[in-house]
Amino acid sequence: MLFFRKLVFLALSIGIFSFENAADAGVIYNNLPPVTSIGGTDPIAVDGPSYNSFSTGSSVAVLTDVKMLLQRSLGTASHFTVTLLSDSSKSPGAFIKTLGNFNDSDLSLSASVYDISVNSYVLAANTRYWIELNSVSGATSVVEWNYASSSAGVGVSNEYWAYSPGGVLTVYANADSSTPYQMSVTTSSAVPEPGTLGQVLATLGVGAFFAARRKAR
Repeated sequence: MLFFRKLVFLALSIGIFSFENAADAGVIYNNLPPVTSIGGTDPIAVDGPSYNSFSTGSSVAVLTDVKMLLQRSLGTASHFTVTLLSDSSKSPGAFIKTLGNFNDSDLSLSASVYDISVNSYVLAANTRYWIELNSVSGATSVVEWNYASSSAGVGVSNEYWAYSPGGVLTVYANADSSTPYQMSVTTSSAVPEPGTLGQVLATLGVGAFFAARRKAR
């Protein structure tokens, strides 16, 4: 019984340690005002699709919220989409998940923070992702994404932004002279590391096996 108790303690220690060291919780990217001021806007109909990258920390994270500084121009309101993409050599990569399709009419004619609640998508550790803003397929959106006056902000300096004027993708590093799009990304760390649950169950399983053998003697 003492042996089994020690194993239970070890298993719980593994789980607790992993939870405590799970990925950076809270805001991992933020250059929304007042962190930085607005530098201007890029209309999706002309320069889209447009992209902003962000990266996770040393452990897995759960994506819970994305905020974007958006507005709409005058014109016929349509629909826009916000998408999560992978990274491909510091450029927007493959499609991962549609975060939502939205109405241009939800936006004002001046810059405002548009909040996109995410249904708890698990992000890998030490990984770059991209947020894409584009018109819904078959539509021409009048949405515009505001860009910052500098690369200041949480998690901004080592990231990238991209747009597609004339249909040609152009990627820029968020250097001091660059002007990334304005957004924030929030994560939760309420998940264990991958494999942690398996470690805990395996440890308890071994303990149960040896405890059963001792009892059978």
